[in-house]
Amino acid sequence: MAAGIVLTLMLAAQSAFADIPSDLTVAADKSLPQSSRQSAFDRIVSEGARDPALVVQASRAGDDTPTRWVAIRALGHIGGPQSRDALLGLLEDPEPAIRTAAVGAMGELGERAYSHRIAEMLSDPAVIVRAAAAETAGSLRDPSLIPALEAALSSQDSYYRGNSLWVRQHYVAALGAIGDMRALPVLLKALDDPDPNVADVSLRALEQLSGISFADGRDPVTEREAWRRWATAQIQQRGIR
Repeated sequence: MAAGIVLTLMLAAQSAFADIPSDLTVAADKSLPQSSRQSAFDRIVSEGARDPALVVQASRAGDDTPTRWVAIRALGHIGGPQSRDALLGLLEDPEPAIRTAAVGAMGELGERAYSHRIAEMLSDPAVIVRAAAAETAGSLRDPSLIPALEAALSSQDSYYRGNSLWVRQHYVAALGAIGDMRALPVLLKALDDPDPNVADVSLRALEQLSGISFADGRDPVTEREAWRRWATAQIQQRGIR
């Protein structure tokens, strides 16, 4: 009887793992309903948590980018040493879409020990990778990433023919998401950025960082003036450099 139970459990486990490839296909198929794709993704994560080997293999295999993307994002939810090591290796993948998925999954892992790798990805050649790295930086809430975000915000790589690239908004948003007052000098400067989109995101980031708002009863000009006064006072009081 006991042997029969063990055999049944083994067959069930093999059957579950054998479904991972088909679930990857379903989860990557944008023509299917979102509910079906999400259910497939949840199964991948559930089975991968028991043994991530097949998911790791799928994240590295072939040229089917949508399927690899799903496997990579699943690794971020699965976690553990195998997932982490696979994701760190995928940060070097030649395909920007794969690097984007990997850096996003690193944010889902939430391991600050690898913040230095996220900082490096902020200067990736591909803008979509840089944006994903900024979002991951915000989710990690690691103040050590503030200097890297400041550098990325002012880098010449964040401009094209003198025009501010959209990725700069992501850097500013990440500074607010980190939630550390040491980001105030950067946000204060960004509040007067020539790119109005960056300036607007900076205002939202200040609200997120501080937990307050100066919008009530003020027009946009006086609202920004109030933020300048508040931020300047905080920087002085806290001795932030």
